[in-house]
Amino acid sequence: MSWVALGTFFVLLMLIMTTQIVRLLGQAAIGALASSAVWAMMGFAAVRYLPILLSLMLFFSILAVLTRLWKDHEMVIWFVSGRSIMSFIRPILEFTIPVVILIALLSMVLSPWALEKGQEYKEKSLSRQEVTQVAPGVFRESPAADRVYFVENFTGGNGNNVFVQLRRDEKLTVILAEKGGLYLDSDGSRWLWLAKGRSYEGLPGTAAYETLEFENARLRIEAGDPPRSSTSTRATSTMALWNSALPEHKAELAWRLAIPVSALILSLAAIPLAFFNPRGGRASNLLVAVFAYFFYYNCINIAQAWLSDGKISLMLGMWPLHAAALLITLGLFAWRSKLRGS
Repeated sequence: MSWVALGTFFVLLMLIMTTQIVRLLGQAAIGALASSAVWAMMGFAAVRYLPILLSLMLFFSILAVLTRLWKDHEMVIWFVSGRSIMSFIRPILEFTIPVVILIALLSMVLSPWALEKGQEYKEKSLSRQEVTQVAPGVFRESPAADRVYFVENFTGGNGNNVFVQLRRDEKLTVILAEKGGLYLDSDGSRWLWLAKGRSYEGLPGTAAYETLEFENARLRIEAGDPPRSSTSTRATSTMALWNSALPEHKAELAWRLAIPVSALILSLAAIPLAFFNPRGGRASNLLVAVFAYFFYYNCINIAQAWLSDGKISLMLGMWPLHAAALLITLGLFAWRSKLRGS
């Protein structure tokens, strides 16, 4: 089960990371995310989705191994030896409990932290993005859409044939310079220095333009508004959720608790769900198991929405849902044991 779980985890991780890189690159293409922040955001996304991935890994690895035992008729040897399907509970728990503890740690602590830090890093990178707008051979617009930069090429760290267009109030300023580059002053402010250039300033649609020639000039690169930390519920720490009385905070706390609890219940449910009947088709048990997993997970999301809307008592939370899932699991064990006895 350990080897199957390891392979399953890497496959699921690659699937998630592939979808995330496509989404992040799309955001970077439209300017919603700084291009330099794509890989860092990938790391934060990986930490955020780890609880769900580990829960899936547990369920499918147990299901795959036990299904193979049924298909290869090794269960016959198991039962003839005087063992029952209930005897699988102890080894499955020994395999599952350490991973469930890790899922709880990720769900309660690390995932909210990754979401909060990812949002902060995204905002900070966007505020700094104008520094990287001066790229050779490409026209780049600032996030505020009031500046356009162009540098033909770089030689020795300095830009050649620099073009800058500024919009201030209703006036348009065009600056052409032979040389240019970026630097930071002692206060940490970012500046674009220009050498041997000419500036044209005027009102578009009129012939009245002011022309200015200069040997050296500098232009401040605006840093944008200071980033604000994310205040979303999903990024709130578990301790803050515990001390809060808001329904949406209690719903988020119930969801975080539900991930490790559901992982443990589903790991046990995988034992009877792995039963393979050759007359029922090769994949019939797998389809039922997959449906059961995603139905349970969707019920958790629905319960979270109902808790947030006040349709479910905060005192009850999601515990009736977990109790129902546990009763169904015990019923499956009793049913499979009865089939074995007959």
